[in-house]
Amino acid sequence: MISPEASTLITLIFYALASIVGLAGMIMRSPLWRRLGCWLAMAGFICQTLMLAMGFHKALPGGLSLGAYLQMLAWFVLLCGLAVWFKLRQEAALLFAAPLGLMLFAMSAPYLSALVQVPPSLKAPFYALHIGALFLSLGLLALAFAAGALFLFLEGRIKSKQSMKGFWQDMPALSMLDKINAFTTLTAFPLYTLGIVAGLIWAKPVFGATVTGDPKEVISIVVWLLFAVLFHNRLANGWKGRKPARLAIFIFLLCLFSIIVVNTFMDTHHAFIRR
Repeated sequence: MISPEASTLITLIFYALASIVGLAGMIMRSPLWRRLGCWLAMAGFICQTLMLAMGFHKALPGGLSLGAYLQMLAWFVLLCGLAVWFKLRQEAALLFAAPLGLMLFAMSAPYLSALVQVPPSLKAPFYALHIGALFLSLGLLALAFAAGALFLFLEGRIKSKQSMKGFWQDMPALSMLDKINAFTTLTAFPLYTLGIVAGLIWAKPVFGATVTGDPKEVISIVVWLLFAVLFHNRLANGWKGRKPARLAIFIFLLCLFSIIVVNTFMDTHHAFIRR
């Protein structure tokens, strides 16, 4: 039977190869190499899925490992990249997801002893729903961030009349990047809402109140409000182009701030604690 360490190494190798081959395919303008990069990313995703199914991400005594959270987030990012690849037939989303997944997976190693304390009453399938919905929305938001950033960068090059020959010709069209941004944000908002509602409902029996003023709760509600603005304007007002791209980037960066700064340095129920 394959060991957790070997499975982790194999997953890392697949994600690294997918990132290298995919980038090489984009630089050399080779459809074959780009497609190979996508299939390598899928192979890494399957390997990590098997690792999850075999129980290699069990909770440590006292809580869940921050390293496991980062690896789970990598899995969700790749899942979303695959969904966009199959749904919109766009390789770019998966080729961006692979290096992001690689970075998250590599970053997880030093934090395998950093715990997130989980109250006993939350150790239930409903807790998995809370975490799963939020992580899936963050994976989608990561792709919205990438699509939005690339949209703004390419639009800037076009407006400044810089050369768009060679490598740049194979970049997705601005309309497709906007479509990816729309698809991911419109799908992510209901999932984020589900995750937030689940957390607020179960906070009462655990912490004594639905809203406790916890820093993580406050910033999560702020993110939800900004997300709601983006979702509403996409649907009701037909937002396209720069505005939704900028707002998606800002929301994702705020989520990163929440995960890295709030969870690590602030007094919160979601704090990462060293064993």
